[in-house]
Amino acid sequence: MRAIDVHVHPSTRGLDSQACHYFRRNLDDVPRTEEKFANLYIQQDVKALLIGWHPSTVREGTRNSNDHVIDLATKYPNAFAGVLASLDTGAPDLAEVAKEAEALLESPKVKGFKFHPPDQGFYPSDRRYYGIWEVLQAGGKPVMFHAGFTVLGANTDGGSGIALEYGRPIHLDTLARDFPRMKIIAAHPGWPWQEELIGVVTHKKNVYVDTSGYLAEQLPEIFLKAIGGRLQDRALFGTDFPYVDLKKALVSFDKVDFKDTAKEKILFSNAQGLFNI
Repeated sequence: MRAIDVHVHPSTRGLDSQACHYFRRNLDDVPRTEEKFANLYIQQDVKALLIGWHPSTVREGTRNSNDHVIDLATKYPNAFAGVLASLDTGAPDLAEVAKEAEALLESPKVKGFKFHPPDQGFYPSDRRYYGIWEVLQAGGKPVMFHAGFTVLGANTDGGSGIALEYGRPIHLDTLARDFPRMKIIAAHPGWPWQEELIGVVTHKKNVYVDTSGYLAEQLPEIFLKAIGGRLQDRALFGTDFPYVDLKKALVSFDKVDFKDTAKEKILFSNAQGLFNI
């Protein structure tokens, strides 16, 4: 296996037009059928973790869901290593959400969970959600949180109601302190708070980071230096597919001047161990 892509949105369901526009993504290049989507990963000898979360800004097409990504991972095990399930943090009864988390943890296809605080409108460190975090920590599966800038609502009046503040990495620092056995992944390099994110990951051993949303040569220099050095054991390869092209991301990663040992960890072995793949 060439790599594990820990950050993949299924291109088989409604896509975010704002994100496609931001990344200048030609939709003709995006596989829309299940077979073509799976074959892309098989041909590149990469396994993906599929995200069940559905952005609020996607208002056309069939909604993505936990059931959909679990179905894909079941049908195409050679392409998809499992899923990162989503939970509704805006639900009126958070105790019921915690019960849903318990049920999802029982599924072998669920390798972890994914949250998007800016889009879902919550702070990860808000104690209202600690009952959910207690369940997830006990379940032992990693939990991913979007960190930093988001293309959702970008360049629209009022950011379409999405606040970047929810995605500041410092909120994950508090969460990592209060739940030291929870494996937390910060999705993306955290720009414009990349230094804050590096500080959190350096300080809290239970926090990891992925490279998604960027080609490798576009990543902030301080971030590249950190994941190629001190943080190489806690960095994970991710694309943010379909918004970032898988083939281009792999070629870009090969251009970065990482030592072979660091490259292998980031592309493969860190994720293999963390997600028990």
